[in-house]
Amino acid sequence: MKYIGTILAAYIILFVLDIMQKRNHKTTKSLNNFSIRTVSDVSFICAIGALFVLVVFIWGFWSEPENFCSKRYLMIIIPFSIIWFGVTFCGMIAPLKGVWEIKVEEDNITVIKMFIFRRHWKISNISYCKMKRGGLNVYVNERKKKAFFVDGMTDHFDNFIKRMEKEGKPII
Repeated sequence: MKYIGTILAAYIILFVLDIMQKRNHKTTKSLNNFSIRTVSDVSFICAIGALFVLVVFIWGFWSEPENFCSKRYLMIIIPFSIIWFGVTFCGMIAPLKGVWEIKVEEDNITVIKMFIFRRHWKISNISYCKMKRGGLNVYVNERKKKAFFVDGMTDHFDNFIKRMEKEGKPII
Protein backbone atom coordinates (compact mmCIF):
# COMPACT_ATOMS: atom_id res chain seq x y z
CA MET A 1 0.00 0.00 0.00
CA LYS A 2 2.97 2.32 0.63
CA TYR A 3 4.06 1.67 -2.96
CA ILE A 4 0.72 2.87 -4.33
CA GLY A 5 0.65 5.86 -1.95
CA THR A 6 4.10 7.05 -3.05
CA ILE A 7 3.19 6.74 -6.72
CA LEU A 8 -0.04 8.64 -6.13
CA ALA A 9 1.76 11.46 -4.26
CA ALA A 10 4.44 11.75 -6.97
CA TYR A 11 1.85 12.03 -9.72
CA ILE A 12 -0.22 14.61 -7.87
CA ILE A 13 2.92 16.75 -7.48
CA LEU A 14 3.79 16.32 -11.17
CA PHE A 15 0.23 17.15 -12.18
CA VAL A 16 0.39 20.43 -10.25
CA LEU A 17 3.79 21.24 -11.80
CA ASP A 18 2.38 20.62 -15.28
CA ILE A 19 -0.56 22.94 -14.64
CA MET A 20 1.84 25.64 -13.45
CA GLN A 21 4.05 25.10 -16.51
CA LYS A 22 1.09 25.35 -18.89
CA ARG A 23 0.18 28.73 -17.42
CA ASN A 24 3.74 30.05 -17.76
CA HIS A 25 4.50 28.81 -21.30
CA LYS A 26 3.66 31.48 -23.84
CA THR A 27 3.40 31.10 -27.57
CA THR A 28 5.32 33.51 -29.75
CA LYS A 29 5.14 34.66 -33.34
CA SER A 30 8.81 35.68 -33.36
CA LEU A 31 11.08 33.87 -35.78
CA ASN A 32 14.27 35.03 -34.02
CA ASN A 33 13.70 33.95 -30.40
CA PHE A 34 11.52 30.95 -29.57
CA SER A 35 11.74 27.55 -27.92
CA ILE A 36 10.30 24.28 -29.15
CA ARG A 37 8.93 22.00 -26.42
CA THR A 38 6.54 19.11 -26.09
CA VAL A 39 2.93 20.24 -25.81
CA SER A 40 1.36 20.17 -22.35
CA ASP A 41 -1.42 17.85 -23.50
CA VAL A 42 1.05 14.95 -23.39
CA SER A 43 1.47 15.37 -19.64
CA PHE A 44 -2.30 15.36 -19.05
CA ILE A 45 -2.74 12.20 -21.12
CA CYS A 46 0.08 10.50 -19.19
CA ALA A 47 -1.42 11.62 -15.87
CA ILE A 48 -4.80 10.17 -16.83
CA GLY A 49 -3.13 6.89 -17.89
CA ALA A 50 -1.19 6.66 -14.62
CA LEU A 51 -4.28 7.40 -12.53
CA PHE A 52 -6.32 4.82 -14.45
CA VAL A 53 -3.79 2.05 -13.75
CA LEU A 54 -3.47 3.20 -10.14
CA VAL A 55 -7.26 2.95 -9.69
CA VAL A 56 -7.22 -0.54 -11.21
CA PHE A 57 -4.47 -1.58 -8.76
CA ILE A 58 -6.38 -0.17 -5.77
CA TRP A 59 -9.60 -1.85 -6.91
CA GLY A 60 -7.75 -5.15 -7.36
CA PHE A 61 -6.17 -4.87 -3.91
CA TRP A 62 -9.46 -4.13 -2.15
CA SER A 63 -11.60 -6.60 -4.03
CA GLU A 64 -9.29 -9.62 -3.64
CA PRO A 65 -6.29 -8.81 -1.41
CA GLU A 66 -5.18 -12.43 -1.02
CA ASN A 67 -4.98 -12.98 -4.79
CA PHE A 68 -3.54 -9.53 -5.47
CA CYS A 69 -0.65 -10.07 -3.04
CA SER A 70 0.21 -13.58 -4.20
CA LYS A 71 3.63 -14.14 -5.76
CA ARG A 72 2.15 -15.03 -9.13
CA TYR A 73 0.32 -11.70 -9.46
CA LEU A 74 3.16 -9.66 -7.98
CA MET A 75 5.59 -11.07 -10.57
CA ILE A 76 3.35 -9.58 -13.25
CA ILE A 77 2.14 -6.44 -11.51
CA ILE A 78 5.46 -5.05 -10.24
CA PRO A 79 7.38 -5.12 -13.58
CA PHE A 80 4.30 -3.87 -15.45
CA SER A 81 3.77 -1.02 -13.01
CA ILE A 82 7.44 0.00 -13.05
CA ILE A 83 7.45 0.16 -16.86
CA TRP A 84 4.02 1.83 -17.08
CA PHE A 85 4.70 4.44 -14.41
CA GLY A 86 8.19 5.07 -15.81
CA VAL A 87 6.79 5.83 -19.25
CA THR A 88 4.02 8.03 -17.88
CA PHE A 89 6.49 9.80 -15.58
CA CYS A 90 8.71 10.66 -18.57
CA GLY A 91 5.64 11.83 -20.47
CA MET A 92 4.57 14.05 -17.60
CA ILE A 93 7.92 15.80 -17.20
CA ALA A 94 8.56 16.18 -20.97
CA PRO A 95 6.82 19.59 -21.29
CA LEU A 96 8.80 21.12 -18.42
CA LYS A 97 11.46 23.65 -19.33
CA GLY A 98 14.84 22.06 -19.97
CA VAL A 99 13.74 18.42 -20.18
CA TRP A 100 13.48 18.28 -23.97
CA GLU A 101 13.78 21.64 -25.65
CA ILE A 102 15.18 23.32 -28.74
CA LYS A 103 15.97 27.01 -28.22
CA VAL A 104 16.39 29.29 -31.20
CA GLU A 105 18.02 32.61 -30.34
CA GLU A 106 19.00 34.73 -33.34
CA ASP A 107 21.58 32.51 -35.17
CA ASN A 108 22.10 30.04 -32.28
CA ILE A 109 20.25 26.77 -31.78
CA THR A 110 20.59 24.90 -28.49
CA VAL A 111 19.24 21.36 -28.25
CA ILE A 112 18.63 20.27 -24.63
CA LYS A 113 17.88 16.66 -23.69
CA MET A 114 17.08 15.57 -20.12
CA PHE A 115 18.44 18.73 -18.42
CA ILE A 116 22.05 17.66 -19.01
CA PHE A 117 22.87 17.01 -22.64
CA ARG A 118 23.26 20.25 -24.60
CA ARG A 119 24.39 20.68 -28.19
CA HIS A 120 24.91 24.05 -29.83
CA TRP A 121 24.46 24.72 -33.53
CA LYS A 122 24.37 27.77 -35.79
CA ILE A 123 21.55 28.32 -38.26
CA SER A 124 24.14 29.42 -40.80
CA ASN A 125 25.75 25.94 -40.59
CA ILE A 126 22.52 24.07 -41.43
CA SER A 127 22.86 22.40 -44.84
CA TYR A 128 19.32 21.18 -45.36
CA CYS A 129 16.28 19.76 -43.58
CA LYS A 130 14.49 16.57 -44.48
CA MET A 131 10.77 16.29 -43.76
CA LYS A 132 10.05 12.91 -42.21
CA ARG A 133 6.89 11.32 -40.94
CA GLY A 134 6.28 13.08 -37.65
CA GLY A 135 8.86 15.83 -37.90
CA LEU A 136 11.96 17.29 -39.44
CA ASN A 137 15.54 15.97 -39.53
CA VAL A 138 18.11 18.76 -39.56
CA TYR A 139 21.53 18.19 -41.15
CA VAL A 140 24.52 20.42 -40.41
CA ASN A 141 27.74 21.03 -42.39
CA GLU A 142 26.96 18.56 -45.20
CA ARG A 143 26.95 15.63 -42.75
CA LYS A 144 25.10 12.50 -43.76
CA LYS A 145 24.09 11.91 -40.15
CA LYS A 146 21.34 14.12 -38.78
CA ALA A 147 22.27 16.75 -36.21
CA PHE A 148 18.90 16.84 -34.46
CA PHE A 149 15.20 16.11 -34.91
CA VAL A 150 12.35 18.59 -34.52
CA ASP A 151 9.08 16.86 -33.63
CA GLY A 152 6.12 17.98 -35.70
CA MET A 153 3.70 17.83 -32.77
CA THR A 154 5.55 20.39 -30.67
CA ASP A 155 4.56 23.98 -30.25
CA HIS A 156 6.51 26.45 -32.41
CA PHE A 157 7.29 23.79 -35.04
CA ASP A 158 5.78 26.13 -37.61
CA ASN A 159 8.11 28.91 -36.44
CA PHE A 160 11.09 26.64 -37.11
CA ILE A 161 9.84 25.79 -40.62
CA LYS A 162 9.26 29.47 -41.41
CA ARG A 163 12.70 30.37 -40.08
CA MET A 164 14.35 27.75 -42.31
CA GLU A 165 12.42 29.10 -45.30
CA LYS A 166 13.42 32.65 -44.38
CA GLU A 167 17.10 31.64 -44.17
CA GLY A 168 16.84 29.86 -47.54
CA LYS A 169 17.58 26.39 -46.17
CA PRO A 170 16.15 23.65 -48.43
CA ILE A 171 13.47 21.42 -46.94
CA ILE A 172 13.37 18.14 -48.82
